Amino acid sequence: MIERLARQTVLALDPYEWEASSEQIAARHGLRPRDVVRFDLNTSPFPPASWDAAMEAARAERRPNEYFDTAYAELSALFGDYLGVAPDQLVIGAGADEILDICAKTFLDNGDAVVISAPTYSMYAICARQLGAVVHACPLGPHFAPDVDGLLRAAAATRAKIIFHCDPNSPTGNATDPADLERLVAEAPCPVVVDEAYAEFSGRSAIPLLARYPNLIVVRTMSKAFGMAGMRLGCGVARREVAALLNRVRPPNSVSVVTARVAAAALCDIPAMQTQVAALVAAREPFAAGLHAAGAHTYPSVTNFLLTRWPDPAAAGAVYDRLEARGIVVRNFARHPAIPGHLRITVRTPEENARLLAALAGRE
Repeated sequence: MIERLARQTVLALDPYEWEASSEQIAARHGLRPRDVVRFDLNTSPFPPASWDAAMEAARAERRPNEYFDTAYAELSALFGDYLGVAPDQLVIGAGADEILDICAKTFLDNGDAVVISAPTYSMYAICARQLGAVVHACPLGPHFAPDVDGLLRAAAATRAKIIFHCDPNSPTGNATDPADLERLVAEAPCPVVVDEAYAEFSGRSAIPLLARYPNLIVVRTMSKAFGMAGMRLGCGVARREVAALLNRVRPPNSVSVVTARVAAAALCDIPAMQTQVAALVAAREPFAAGLHAAGAHTYPSVTNFLLTRWPDPAAAGAVYDRLEARGIVVRNFARHPAIPGHLRITVRTPEENARLLAALAGRE
């Protein structure tokens, strides 16, 4: 009875595929949860800067019973300083996913068109389809480069309301050529939402383009480089008038006081984050070489993860199963229609990377 009352867009939706928890994986293989290492979520192996001090400050405030500042004034100022924009150009939310959801709710009505590349982050399509929008996917070109001409043609033909673009792209790990990205934004007939979850690793951002293109919205997160995936904090960056539209939709209290305190401490210590990013970037190529020696083709990456191709989907599935049985979890794309036979593997500490390579070699 209740199911019949749900919206048709919900009933028809292919939901996000949640990863099994470390506790579930440990129970499946007779392991301890603390022995499970997540190479599947592209999270940092390092906690955020000033974690202990920030948590102590939040505890000392003793105000979990009160709402936090709904304007996020401190966070907006700190994010603005970090990203080089004014606070009123920002939209603060509980992770990049909430910012993407806000973008969708701001611009999309039932039946509107959305254009994405494929493969890319699955939440773009999910956010759109939840609202009844129609998603048009353009396959990536050679070397996983976006098909800018195809994206623009699709946007024009469908009168698209949003183009979602991931740069660097997940799960492929490559960055968009800056000239291609600017052309996409310049010629698009609609807002272009550029998701920069891995920008700290690539060292590049589209934010300077905001001065020339009012249709650009940039999404940033503290989940990856800042090590705050479990805390959930992100922001959108746009022209003032666009940020004002997005903030009409933003929930008033989705960011907790604890998250805000930890984020503020991390944003006050950017060198600590940069040191952690540099350590992961330094570990990336040796890890890629080890994966290649283990039989994988590893694609170039400017992120904290590597996309790997194995001989066929069965071989990739067998590698996934062998690693999981040892508490080592990678992202399984063995049966993905666009990239069959692939696994995506996060770069972690040299010791953790060595553990994965040892498991591939049968030494663990």
